[in-house]
Amino acid sequence: MIHDPASELLEHVDDEDRSIGPIPRGRAHKEGLWHRAVHVVVHNCHGRILLQKRAAAKDYPGMWDTSVGGHVGAGESYQEAALRECKEELGIHVREMDLGVVGKHLFDELPTDVEWVETFELEHEGPFHPDPAEVEQVRWFTADEVEALVTQGATTPHFALQWRRELASMARDLP
Repeated sequence: MIHDPASELLEHVDDEDRSIGPIPRGRAHKEGLWHRAVHVVVHNCHGRILLQKRAAAKDYPGMWDTSVGGHVGAGESYQEAALRECKEELGIHVREMDLGVVGKHLFDELPTDVEWVETFELEHEGPFHPDPAEVEQVRWFTADEVEALVTQGATTPHFALQWRRELASMARDLP
């Protein structure tokens, strides 16, 4: 059976992140309906940040992005989605207690993709087993190297915005 991401059910939410009900992902993006997403910023004990290069079949192919990112399914919590996405995208099993909350923000820079995004941080050394359908490769970067990627336009627009809003200061505080 072929999986159709557009038919995946997401939680439709309002401007205060209150649930309205389930909607198909395709409709959420086509009509610009608010929904939820998660990001997990993976770093190692040396303060390097793991970024993923998006696979050719994904939106923004070949661009660098958050370590882990994805939509929150209908009826799923942000934390449940973060744990699921870590397994799906990086092939790692993570426990709830391993995730630290970075913050939550509204991403509304693109008219067809309006989402509340909760960001978590995770210290993990690997190994990683990325799903090639989702991730072309993963690589460790210093905060300065990530800054250079953002400046060069080599990251997704959402990652660039999030880097400037909250991740750059978080990354500089890592060991």
